[in-house]
Amino acid sequence: MTDEPHTHVDYSDRQVEAARRVIIDLGQVLGSFFADSIVIVGGWVPELLLPDAEEPHIGSIDVDLALDAQKLQDGRYVEIVKSLLSTGRYEQTAQPFKLQATVDLKDGGPTLPVDVDFLKPVEARRKRRRARLIEGFRPLDARGCAAAFQQPKQITLSGHMIAGDENRVFVLVASVEDFLVMKAFALAGRDKPKDAYDICYCLDHAPVGIEELANDWSQRRDDPLVAEAITLLRDKFTSERAFGPQQVVTFYDAPTDDERAMHARRAYELVDRFLTLIEQAES
Repeated sequence: MTDEPHTHVDYSDRQVEAARRVIIDLGQVLGSFFADSIVIVGGWVPELLLPDAEEPHIGSIDVDLALDAQKLQDGRYVEIVKSLLSTGRYEQTAQPFKLQATVDLKDGGPTLPVDVDFLKPVEARRKRRRARLIEGFRPLDARGCAAAFQQPKQITLSGHMIAGDENRVFVLVASVEDFLVMKAFALAGRDKPKDAYDICYCLDHAPVGIEELANDWSQRRDDPLVAEAITLLRDKFTSERAFGPQQVVTFYDAPTDDERAMHARRAYELVDRFLTLIEQAES
């Protein structure tokens, strides 16, 4: 089992490329599901939606898929898992919500494992069945995951599949606004520095600008997920020394105190401005 990534150096170019190939592979195998019931979430959202940002996004080394349980009735959920396993490119793991692919980049380096995590909203409850059709497999209940289905974006993605075939696929990706909601929940529920980095990256580089992002959240303040996300961000970004900014510092792993202080200050100022803009839009 590999160690959890902690700083930006833990996200190598080879690992990111391997994960990207898995996304394209998934887009081909699960193309019909991406039309309405699967949305890419997690650390790939900024990479896929903000490809022209002035500062390149670090990327991700695994793939997170949100499943719309309400649309996956009558065996369609089982079909997802069986479709992947039948390719021979994916295998089940010890964790019931995770499949894993092994990618050979054919560049002379070692093969790379890429995890594919399946998530569903905590509120989703599947209808009881007489028998479990995929033994030992169950998507992970994820707080905030329901936001993924609010306003997902369809994008075209070109590149290599796991086996090296060139392909062009269409996938659904959580919008930046909804990604921020999910990342607020993730930041509050674990210790993974990239969560805070991803939040600040989107606030800093989203083409619509931080003002429009704040306006979107303000208009949806009655949504319990958005309301809780605002509270979570406020709790984690109370100052430059708070958990959120210091997670960004950890992720960048800058060598000097001045650079570390700069990252902390920038992270705090971004989130503080975002929250202030939300409040101003409501007044």
